[in-house]
Amino acid sequence: MTKPSNFILNSDYLSIAQTSSNTFTAYFGGGTLPGNYGYTEQGRDFTIGSQKGAIDRILISKDGGRYQVCSYMNLSPSETIFGFVRVNRTSSSNVHVQFVLENYSPNSASYPSMTFTIRISSFKPPNIL
Repeated sequence: MTKPSNFILNSDYLSIAQTSSNTFTAYFGGGTLPGNYGYTEQGRDFTIGSQKGAIDRILISKDGGRYQVCSYMNLSPSETIFGFVRVNRTSSSNVHVQFVLENYSPNSASYPSMTFTIRISSFKPPNIL
């Protein structure tokens, strides 16, 4: 029996295969939100290839920081502003980045610009038929 630790190129061991890898950058400029639940919702769309049956792995980095394996990241750019960034496929060839911030203060508040680097790698499971 072949074990993953004994895997070699000509083995019969089935494993997933990476079919593509893409990197996108989504920039959202800073601004000011009015008080009492003022919010902003912005989005960016990117074209991406697809392969039937492939599974995506999404990594997000905010402002050059460490990558996190996630498709949803919570944000808190100030003491009163909270929100999120979400990455998802809207079709087989489109990825949408949704950026939402909301001000929970009665006063207006500002937030800085943010840049998100998104890596999407697609993997295909082995054909076991």
